[in-house]
Amino acid sequence: MQTPAIRHRTGWRRAPLLLALVVAPLVHAGGDFVATGDMGTPRALYGVAPLQDGRVLFVGGIADFGVILAEVEAYEPWTGSFTSVGFALVPRMRPSVVALQDGRILIAGGRGGPKAEALASAELFDPPAFTFSATGSLTEPHYEPAAALLDDGRVLIAGGYAGRDPIATADVYDPATGVFTPTGNLNVARIQSTGVTRLADGRILIVGGWGAKLPLASAEIYDPATGQFSLAGEMPEGRALHALVTLADGRVLVVGGSGEPGSNGFPTYHATALLYDPATETFAPTGDLAYPRDQAAASLLPDGRVLVAGGSRIEGNPGSVAVPIAEIYDPASGTFSDAGTMLTPSYDAHPATLPDGSILLAGGWQFAGDTVGDMPGAGAERFVPRQDDVLFADGFDVPPR
Repeated sequence: MQTPAIRHRTGWRRAPLLLALVVAPLVHAGGDFVATGDMGTPRALYGVAPLQDGRVLFVGGIADFGVILAEVEAYEPWTGSFTSVGFALVPRMRPSVVALQDGRILIAGGRGGPKAEALASAELFDPPAFTFSATGSLTEPHYEPAAALLDDGRVLIAGGYAGRDPIATADVYDPATGVFTPTGNLNVARIQSTGVTRLADGRILIVGGWGAKLPLASAEIYDPATGQFSLAGEMPEGRALHALVTLADGRVLVVGGSGEPGSNGFPTYHATALLYDPATETFAPTGDLAYPRDQAAASLLPDGRVLVAGGSRIEGNPGSVAVPIAEIYDPASGTFSDAGTMLTPSYDAHPATLPDGSILLAGGWQFAGDTVGDMPGAGAERFVPRQDDVLFADGFDVPPR
């Protein structure tokens, strides 16, 4: 039987102001999970995008099994609350949601309709007007593709599946014309909505994901200048449902995920993490997570470290269990450290960076009781990163004038 999620809230702590004869080094610390307002509607399998005014938009998803949402809501950091902003034209689960350079939000593909089929339709949300309008359709349906904003303002939608099997086709959306046009195909058909990131030079990296039968080890890079994908290295093992984060130095952290089923029939949950070097197109091992997990929320913190929160693993009956302990990866040491316990552990909750540098985690799959297990949740919280102060020679935590 699944144990209910433990709720725990850590307090704010500051380093004591001790007299020092020299400048004390800056010591990285963890942070605090802080409660904020709940979502208006429980939702999982949603899309998320930042708005230019600092709010965060949550689009589609499911509120229950078979209940696909059209209602869209926004989180307001200044009030700590969610407000409804209207209804999308089409209810969608797992839509590709991308913030365009002009502030509008592209909502494309996903699954919907009476039979929850993969969708080719797309629409735009205009934040100032709070309106939704139809735009051009994908050249074929894409469900769980890799989606990324290109430096020139266009949007790449690649892979996923249109029916039962992974597809390799890709489209590029041009906001100026509202049209999707085909671009080069992936070298390997893959379902991959989490392992995608934009590199420092503007190219798009896609790592792993599900192939026709098993998780993939291969990586590909899309070059907007040529419109083509090229194979770009291979991980030591196949993995899906992992997270990718581009670090400040241009390398990419690959963390967690799941691999081939073990002898018990359950997936293999990875505690390992890798660093990808775009210059050499190679993966190298780095520190391991203390808690194996897939579907985790991973996000770059203002100081260059990476928060890894939530995620799931399977522990037999009743199935998936959210990982409550968060961890922080430090690129300087190549190690993970404990970052505290989430107030409401969740998995498949997409992180959003707020203007103050804190990370919003909302919805996803959350524990709903022993009789039902995990369900789409409405709980939300912020991770507020914390750093110990720098102490100067006079014993104060501000530089002398």
